[in-house]
Amino acid sequence: MRAEIEITGLGRGGEGVGRHQGLVVFVPGAVVGDRCLVSYEQDRQRMAQGRLLEVVRPSEDRVTPVCPAFGMCGGCQLQAISYAAELREKRRIVADALGRIGGLDVPVEPCLGNEPYGYRAKVSWPVRQEDGETRVGLYAPKSHRIVEEDTCAVAEPALRALPSRLRRAMAELGISAYDGHGGTLRHAVARRTRGGEIVLTLVATREEALLRLLGERLMVEVEGLVGVALSLNASPGNRIFGEGPARMLAGQVDLEEEILGLRLLVGPTSFFQVNPGAAELLFATVEAFAGEGSGRAVDLYTGVGVMALVLARLGYDVFGVEYAEEAVALARRNAARNGLQANFSVGDAQAAILSRGDALWTLDPPRGGAPELARRLAEEGPPRIIYVSCDPATLARDAKTLAQGGYRPLRVQPVDLFPRTIHVETVVEFTR
Repeated sequence: MRAEIEITGLGRGGEGVGRHQGLVVFVPGAVVGDRCLVSYEQDRQRMAQGRLLEVVRPSEDRVTPVCPAFGMCGGCQLQAISYAAELREKRRIVADALGRIGGLDVPVEPCLGNEPYGYRAKVSWPVRQEDGETRVGLYAPKSHRIVEEDTCAVAEPALRALPSRLRRAMAELGISAYDGHGGTLRHAVARRTRGGEIVLTLVATREEALLRLLGERLMVEVEGLVGVALSLNASPGNRIFGEGPARMLAGQVDLEEEILGLRLLVGPTSFFQVNPGAAELLFATVEAFAGEGSGRAVDLYTGVGVMALVLARLGYDVFGVEYAEEAVALARRNAARNGLQANFSVGDAQAAILSRGDALWTLDPPRGGAPELARRLAEEGPPRIIYVSCDPATLARDAKTLAQGGYRPLRVQPVDLFPRTIHVETVVEFTR
């Protein structure tokens, strides 16, 4: 079937969405406001996957993508739309999810934006053996095929040349790439601080003496590289890091970052926001929502303790919970180095103990949200909750559960931590 279709929204994968003869048609590469000639096949009731044949009338918001790998790489879906329009769409996505999934009619603030290019301070590159060659790059859309490029527009410029340097060094040292079953090196993960220091973590299936040589060589060749770490992961699947802490191959492995005046140690495998500038907007929003206070505040999924320390600085008696032992150790060190009092414990955030005396709970769960915890909070939670979400759909699902327990969303603030992608973070304050 061929048809001209008006694109009126964005799908979960960043594709354009329009309608034709009662079908919802998803069109990769289309922009909201485009009128497109599309071929499509119905794949399930009332939905169809389309292919963009021609932009008959371009949207006023359509722009030329900056990155030469756009369309080949699956990392940035929204480079063909202006950044102002992207922020508008992300606000609409959050509001639509809360209304459609959560059944909540709540005002949503305009999405807070930041620099849309060169912002990504952490990049993960899969390393694969493909067609007899070692490839280091990024995944193509909806596949594990590697796209090799050294011009990633959203990565910090100092990180962009690392894939080619790594590929060349592997070839000269004779280090094999992972092929899904065998091989040594399967991922390389780099993080750079605002001060210009870089730590590279090599993820390998096994230990090899050559990996230390690789680390030492890269320390000489790559400007700003202060440490190389090794994480062992021989398990099948898409998880990047292995169990347990990474160990040092060369130099130092902990970096210092600064967020809202807090000096923070970040480990090579610790969770920490990849966009420091936008992270400040996010934590400043949490700070404004929490306000100065007293009483116990519980921070779940605390990571290296950033949100917990923001709350401690506001006067709360903070208790942080995190399942990763390495992150908890860093959170304790971060509290000490900032002269703040906070308690941290290793544990399952969804099984955290509720106390009737708690004044505030904050949580920043992974993409799947916190359904079990939301049910428990709805039954016996504190008077206030600040929920930081990286997925509007799971946020809306959990918000519906909280609303059924008497909570109401007071303020909703989207924050764009991942410009030029479909992802958006949201901070919601709930009260009851």
